[in-house]
This record gives sequence, structure tokens and C-alpha cells, in this order.
Amino acid sequence: MAHSKSALKRWRQNEKARARNKPVRTGARTAARKARAAIDAGDDAAAAVKEAMSILDRAAKRNVVHKNAASRQKSRLMRRLNKAAAAPAEAEAPKKGRRTAAPKAKAPAKPRAKKST
Repeated sequence: MAHSKSALKRWRQNEKARARNKPVRTGARTAARKARAAIDAGDDAAAAVKEAMSILDRAAKRNVVHKNAASRQKSRLMRRLNKAAAAPAEAEAPKKGRRTAAPKAKAPAKPRAKKST
């Protein structure tokens, strides 16, 4: 427990801020979770990701989550969305055959000159 008046006041302020920030943080986490679920299920994922990005931006603007943490989560969501969108296109497109040359034979190693001491 705090010992000074200023520490007690700081504790009270921190408790108020925590109560104020908690729904914002929870909402951001929930939006990201719903976006990931929408991407995995394939249900209107673009709209869910857009909504999650907006909520993450608002949380970062209020300093509830760090701006780099919000940016990282947004980046991960977009990568996941793009990967999911590219997966069906890859499955439909025929793979191009790639011809590879026969492995080259290695040349014999050159004998090294001995050092004189």
C-alpha cells in the first residue's frame, strides 16, 4: 500500500485510468479475434479486418495500447488476410513446371602449398 498522500492519489488515478481503459483494450482484442476468425472462416473478412484496424487505431490514439503494438497487430491481420486471399488463387492456377539442370560435377580440389617454417 502507498505510504504518502501523493502516492495514494497516484494510486487512485491509476485505478480510474485502468477502469477507463479496460473496455477499450478489451474491444481491441475482441475485434482482432473476430477478424482472425472471419479470415479463417472466409466470411466477409475484409470488413472485419477494416473494423479491427479502426478499433486498434483508436486504442493507440488514446494511449491504451502502444502505437507500435497496434501497428504490429494490424500488419499481422493484413498479412493473414492477404495470405488467405492468395491461397484459393494458388490452388486454381496450374503450377508452372520448372526445369532444373543436372547437378554439376565438382572439380577436384587443388593441392595446397605447404608452409615453410
